[in-house]
Amino acid sequence: MKNTILFDHYDSFVNAEKKELPYALNTNSELVSEFFRDFKYPISSWPIILPEKLTNELQQVSVEIPRLLNKIPSLYFENDAKRIADFYFDGNVQMAEFYMLCVQKQTPISCRLDLSYTTEGFKVLEVNAGSSIGGMEFQHFEPLIENVHSELSGTPQVNFKAKQTQDIYMKFLLQQIGNVGNQVNVFLAGRADENEASKQAQKKFFNELLAKELNNKGKKGSVYIDTIASLTYKDNALYYKDTVIHSVLILDHSLSSMSPDLFRALLMDQVYFPDHLGTMFLGDKRNLGILRKLAQAKAFSEEENKLILNHIPWTEIITDTEVTYQGKREPLVPLLKYRKDDFVIKVANGMQGDDVFIGRYLSDEAWDKAITKALAHQKFVAQEFSDSINLLAPDNTNQWSPHKLIWGSFGFGKTYGGVWVRMSALKNTSGVINSATGAVEAIVYESHPKAKAHVLMI
Repeated sequence: MKNTILFDHYDSFVNAEKKELPYALNTNSELVSEFFRDFKYPISSWPIILPEKLTNELQQVSVEIPRLLNKIPSLYFENDAKRIADFYFDGNVQMAEFYMLCVQKQTPISCRLDLSYTTEGFKVLEVNAGSSIGGMEFQHFEPLIENVHSELSGTPQVNFKAKQTQDIYMKFLLQQIGNVGNQVNVFLAGRADENEASKQAQKKFFNELLAKELNNKGKKGSVYIDTIASLTYKDNALYYKDTVIHSVLILDHSLSSMSPDLFRALLMDQVYFPDHLGTMFLGDKRNLGILRKLAQAKAFSEEENKLILNHIPWTEIITDTEVTYQGKREPLVPLLKYRKDDFVIKVANGMQGDDVFIGRYLSDEAWDKAITKALAHQKFVAQEFSDSINLLAPDNTNQWSPHKLIWGSFGFGKTYGGVWVRMSALKNTSGVINSATGAVEAIVYESHPKAKAHVLMI
């Protein structure tokens, strides 16, 4: 069967004995870390088997797009603090200057690109950056799916491998921390209202992840969790109580500012903090349109310009101006109205599908309201709709039916960290596909042909 989430391997996985396989895994299992039992979102009992060609495409996009985004301040804004302040920080020049200090460090950070797989390949819909990005944890559910599908141990012709994303991230984190001696301490900035049991569970889980990587290096370390206000900068180091901290990660998604002590430690290169102001701008969806403008102006190498224009869909900031679409110059607002089905409207810095309006799924009245809202707030973009290829997957009645997929592909500096998928049955989708709106999550395995053995002829 073609066009399934198993791609070229449907016949290898689907057989009579799996006819009644539940569509979602039972995550309340001893095979799963206690921290992830009874996971709040359904996880497909079937893997996605990614062909090597698509793996290579994701690998290039996930590393290169974040790297090129980091060039926007210098190439587009010419490092002009006033222009940057007006664009990102509502005119706050001091914030812009702090931001520029962070960006100029060129510190590698972690990103997750959300993409749609279309007939023209993968299209980047948005970029999520920093330490608070979901989907890395899916390596912990692999024992469940491998218990169901013995085929994942490999066939005579093919190896199936899932990226150990969270392990790759921990290796990346330790690289950024650098050589600080034999003791490495990581601080998790949590929510002030979080209960103690939840804090201790998170602390235990992250301690195990850190210890696993540090043991390979013959080092030790600890993870601490508290509010960001509990950090102090003294004696040229960042401290949590009496302990020197080498990295700070954010668990509180609502946190919008850092403490002065943490900022001083960052500027003095005493801590690795991937959620600084220089990271904030990467997730601004207006940057995708800016990157396309730079590529059209040939600001990058020929290969980089091609990568941007091939993988980032047409994106424009919504204002009452003219734009060029498909080679024609015309006013943006009338264009959005008479070609409603071709566009999506998104807030520049939204999360979990908030303030995302998909023209083809809305009435004319609802679409007009979205345009009016975008014009009033001015930090919205219009993006060409990138229609996902329909792939067959089991729905909640265990019938193989068409699904739309969003691919969350990880890039950690120069390292590709694998991909995580959310999928929604075509009959259920409103166009917005994410876990918060009912999508099923899925574990992705890469398929790699095994090398043929060479026979020595005598």
